[in-house]
Amino acid sequence: MNILKALLKQLLGAKYERVVKSLAACLILYLAVHTAGVNMKIATFILYLTSTALTASIMWQALCSSGNADRMAGLFVLPFTNREMTFSFVLAFAGYTLLTITFPVLALFFAVHEWSVLHIAVALLCACNGCFMTAAWYTMTKKRKLMPFVVLWCVGMLLAIFFVQEVMVFALIVLASLFLSFLRLLTADAYVFYRPASAKPLTRRTKGTGSVLLYLLRYLITNKNYLLNTVGLCVVGGILPMILGQFEGLNVMPLGFAILCLNTPICILLSCDRSLEQAVRVLPRQAGHFCTRYSFFLFCVNMAVSSVYLVAWQIQRGGVGGMEIMAAVLIALQSAVLSVLLEWFQPIRNWKIESDLWRHPRKYVVPLIMLPVAGLIGMWPAGIWFLLCIVLAEVISLPFITRRI
Repeated sequence: MNILKALLKQLLGAKYERVVKSLAACLILYLAVHTAGVNMKIATFILYLTSTALTASIMWQALCSSGNADRMAGLFVLPFTNREMTFSFVLAFAGYTLLTITFPVLALFFAVHEWSVLHIAVALLCACNGCFMTAAWYTMTKKRKLMPFVVLWCVGMLLAIFFVQEVMVFALIVLASLFLSFLRLLTADAYVFYRPASAKPLTRRTKGTGSVLLYLLRYLITNKNYLLNTVGLCVVGGILPMILGQFEGLNVMPLGFAILCLNTPICILLSCDRSLEQAVRVLPRQAGHFCTRYSFFLFCVNMAVSSVYLVAWQIQRGGVGGMEIMAAVLIALQSAVLSVLLEWFQPIRNWKIESDLWRHPRKYVVPLIMLPVAGLIGMWPAGIWFLLCIVLAEVISLPFITRRI
């Protein structure tokens, strides 16, 4: 219990204040939506799939958090039993995941549709299964010979969610999955969850013009979740032409460029790596160099995603010309500069794990600024030249603005 309390205090606050805030948010969200009279038809399997997949993905992010190195360093110095440490770690992160993410989403689902008590209970059971199943998978991915079993387990759960119609039969399958997770965690080595500090991405400063870009590229490659988010945006870029193309008579293509700049993980590199931020801010003449190259790095990533969108639009709708390519370049560059300025002047503090950063409301600031800009370009094509002047002025003045800190 002492280990569990120590972990919960780190994740949920010294006095568990995040528990109260999360439950209050769930209650307010439920009452607001339910009172508004919003009613939607939702299939049962969608409820179960959301409860399982969302919880599992957030739990996985929590277990892979680089902050666990500092969090676990002191705990492993103390005497402990293997099972005590394993279940304390899993229960702490499961509580964090359920309270901060799963319960608010389920509150929204329960508010917009009338569910039976049995469906609500099974949905909560799916959420708990998502936590423990993911923890069991995490211990098994360290051994390649167990990977086929992980794949079969995942496929089996998906098939059960989609094809098992009887609620009680599905509940028994979820309970069986929970039991398997429990058995796996009983035999798991607690050190599987320990990530030593040396496993963190290097933040050593190197000399040379390309060192910052090299560091950022290595950081992106090292953190597979960041790459996965970028790949997901590329998939969205391929789907957006089918959605936006339905608006006949309106030039809505630039809106896609604004939507695709919502690449949160790569826009919070200073917030998530405190040692890098300290080095950049302390060392002389590093602010301008770093921010300029960081902007160029974000521009390249944004432009890569926008290129997928351009190609998909040309294949599906046609009509991509020089003005559209220019709009893509300018919106990608403007989004990069604004993201860097926001990260430099207003870094996110007091976060517990990386998923807190990714869900922070600040991530919507740049896309919300770019949406009206993209809409203006769509309605008034000559506005692209006005945006060009603004972007060039920002790029030229960026090194001088950041040095005045």
